[in-house]
Amino acid sequence: MIQTSCDPTIEKHFKGHESAITSLCFHPETTQLISSSLDKTIILWNLTQSVRAYRFLGHKDAINDVSYAPSGEAIASASRDRSVRIWVPKVTGQCIDFKAHSGAIRSVEFSPDGKKLLTASDDKSIKLWMVCQRRFLMSFVNHKSWVRRATFSNDGRLIVSCSDDKTIKLWDIASGQCIKTLFDIKAYNTYVEFHPSGSVIGSANMAGCVKLYDLRSFSLYQHYATHKGPVNMIKFHPNGNFMLTASSDSTMKVLDLLEGRPIYTLKGHANDTSVTSITFSSGGEFFASGGADRQLLMWKTNFDKDDIARRIPRQLISSVREVKTNTKDENMHMDNDIVAVQEVKELLHEEFSTTELQNNRSHCKAPDVEILGRKLEQEVVNLKTQEIPEQGRIVNISRLCKDFSNAQVSVHSSNIVDALNEQVQSLRDTVTVLEQRLTVLEEELKK
Repeated sequence: MIQTSCDPTIEKHFKGHESAITSLCFHPETTQLISSSLDKTIILWNLTQSVRAYRFLGHKDAINDVSYAPSGEAIASASRDRSVRIWVPKVTGQCIDFKAHSGAIRSVEFSPDGKKLLTASDDKSIKLWMVCQRRFLMSFVNHKSWVRRATFSNDGRLIVSCSDDKTIKLWDIASGQCIKTLFDIKAYNTYVEFHPSGSVIGSANMAGCVKLYDLRSFSLYQHYATHKGPVNMIKFHPNGNFMLTASSDSTMKVLDLLEGRPIYTLKGHANDTSVTSITFSSGGEFFASGGADRQLLMWKTNFDKDDIARRIPRQLISSVREVKTNTKDENMHMDNDIVAVQEVKELLHEEFSTTELQNNRSHCKAPDVEILGRKLEQEVVNLKTQEIPEQGRIVNISRLCKDFSNAQVSVHSSNIVDALNEQVQSLRDTVTVLEQRLTVLEEELKK
């Protein structure tokens, strides 16, 4: 089929790293793009044809993360060599460095006002620094294993982090305390991100799943099992209506958070190589992807062109939804959480009746892009017209209480309680099995 004007397209292709790309970040004005790599270098790509790229050298080991300051006048990088460097993004490559942790540093980020710096490390800690004079402010210590990622909320008051201890933690900067811990019993999380609204956080894990949590109720908001391999990174579109995911299965997914389902599968990187990093430009017009194939692709978003025309209210769907596109993947635990009530179906039907959906499904192999004398294959799979599966949909009980009389709610309350009891029993059985396995491992280690 012919690719539509609303499908994402590759605009530019860059190649200069000698190893896998680990992180990407657009300049706030979208004039530049920076990338970091396992090859110990940072490359600043100028998006105008007349200016060459700059390569920054200095770290003694792989660079795990890189970030622009909100002003665009500085770049911070974090490395396995346990140091942080702050660079001036000019051809001279001037920088200052300091040892920030006792283990490899996984992530680094400027605060929204640009005055502070946040780092997360394999030493199980998160640290807050003043950019001026590189002054240490405080540590956030509560994780039991490597901290994969830590990031600021948009107002700079909160921090969310994820770790190999299978937890997500929410921190209050003013008090330095952990105010909430979310557990993922299936797999550890690889990435966390605040939604632009500040009321939702997104997480990605090794099981190929993406989850959204409501920070007001600390409950699971949406759930997607869309990838066949680990999800390495997620990014919210600046308007908050979409999410981009990057996976080790060589693909990216575009999720429509208003409709609660994936709408695109994107393939541009080499087969059997991981897509390791993604980022949106500040306005969302472009996004970039980097992979283990050492390639950096810059895409035109396009799928947000008609977003203003949609008549759906500008808020995320409040029901938890599990969307499965990998039919051969393992069954998820939430299959037991279905509330199959006719009144609920009617309620959901009313929720979706205001949405105008395009009937333009396409599974196309877009024309190959020829760059630097070679052809770059790209494939865009449009999933917009796939029906939203009934399976895996859990309706918020509080919503039911508002829309039905007390008598109607009481009729179904026993069914809901029974379903919850079954879930609790399932969790107990799982914990019992895990304890048995740990006992066996401990006995083997003693031998």
